Amino acid sequence: MKLIGFSSGGVGHEGNVGRIVKAIMDKSGLEAEFVKLTDLTYSGCKGCVQLCAVPQVCRLQDDLFPYYQKIKEADAVVIGTPVYGNTFNAIMYSFLERFFGYRHVSFALQDKPFVLVVCGHRKTDTATEHLQERLRRSAVKIVDTVQFVSNSPPCLMCGRHRECSIGGLYTVMGEAAHTLTVTPDLFCKWENSSDTIIAVESAVTKLKGVLAI
Repeated sequence: MKLIGFSSGGVGHEGNVGRIVKAIMDKSGLEAEFVKLTDLTYSGCKGCVQLCAVPQVCRLQDDLFPYYQKIKEADAVVIGTPVYGNTFNAIMYSFLERFFGYRHVSFALQDKPFVLVVCGHRKTDTATEHLQERLRRSAVKIVDTVQFVSNSPPCLMCGRHRECSIGGLYTVMGEAAHTLTVTPDLFCKWENSSDTIIAVESAVTKLKGVLAI
């Protein structure tokens, strides 16, 4: 059996999104391939429906091209996204928009097991609802969704928190953000969250149950 996983987590580092996706894949025991979408160059759907309608897979020639066929062939898929503006990010949106290629006459991904991962520094519920709704359009089987709230806004990495009064860190801390010294312990990791560890294990168990392994 084959499993393929995708993360639209931030470029240049291995964040919580990618690490949770990888953990689910590793714990599944399946042959697996991990893809970090921020390492690729691609666009959203360009409406070339005459190309994807018959094979029922996106035919747009860019870095994503080989992965849509792999999704079609995989036994299960794991998808992870950070929360941007209270929803999943545009990198993930463009990736999922091209699932339109699977929707012609029949659903090419119908009942294919998907596990979702959503990470945010404050809230994840709305983004999770949006992601689930988007995937339901492709008639996939959403086995489980793992959510992790880190309480670690991107402001901790930007370098301007001492002068910023509009960002997430200021929203959480107020004036104290202007005197904060950024230390490694402020970056919360899912591996240190007992609830998230349980959620990951539960998602793996459910996935194995659906695949009967």
